[in-house]
This record gives sequence, structure tokens and C-alpha cells, in this order.
Amino acid sequence: MPLIKRGDILHRYFTDTTPPKSKFFVVIGENSANIVGFFFVNSNINNYIQHNRLYLDMQMPVKRSVYSFLNYDSFIDAHEVKLINKTLLHNEVISGNTTIEGCLIQEDIELLLDALRVSKLFSKIEKETFFKY
Repeated sequence: MPLIKRGDILHRYFTDTTPPKSKFFVVIGENSANIVGFFFVNSNINNYIQHNRLYLDMQMPVKRSVYSFLNYDSFIDAHEVKLINKTLLHNEVISGNTTIEGCLIQEDIELLLDALRVSKLFSKIEKETFFKY
């Protein structure tokens, strides 16, 4: 079974987005119940996020020059932790329905975690579960 870890950038088709589409996402952590927390990678910042300072502060730029699999300079949308079952994710990687495209460089992982740990958007439990050292 492939090992999925913090900072991995994966690509899969999401049926629960509007509209459903293929998206990149970054793994940020997992809990004891085998649930992986992640953030989407978007090519643009949504309008509603641009008008909310707390959300806007949690949009981390990622450059195509560093992450060559990206089509554009993009943003990790880190204003809300999304969840997926780790076993499901592993099975999707094995079947090829989800692909591991790369991993955040260490500097970007640290910048992201620093911002997450001080953000007022996340509960203490979320911080201790998904953003721990």
C-alpha cells in the first residue's frame, strides 16, 4: 500500500465539488480514525474568499516553476480542512483513480503549517489533530 504523507500533492476527480471536476489537493495530516485532512489547490482565488480577510490570509501561493505538474501558478486554499478516508485514498492510488503528483517542498510545508497553527479559523482540536508537529 502506498504511503501518503503530509505535504503530498495528489490529483483526483471530486464529485462533491460544484461543478464536479478533477482537482489537485495537498495532504496536511490525519487523525487516529484513519481520516486524512487536505486542502484543495486552485488556480484562482474565489470571489467570496477575496472578500473575507481571514480566508484570504489562508491562500498560499504555489508556483508552477516549483511544481511542474501544475498548469498555472496556483493557491493552496487552506481556509477549511476537507476530509477523506485514508483507506479509500490508498485504494484509489492503487487503482490509478487518484495519482500522487509530487510533494510540497519543506519550506512551503513549514510556511503553511505556521499559518495554520496561528489561524483563528481552526479549532484547537483541528490544530492538534491535523497540524501537529
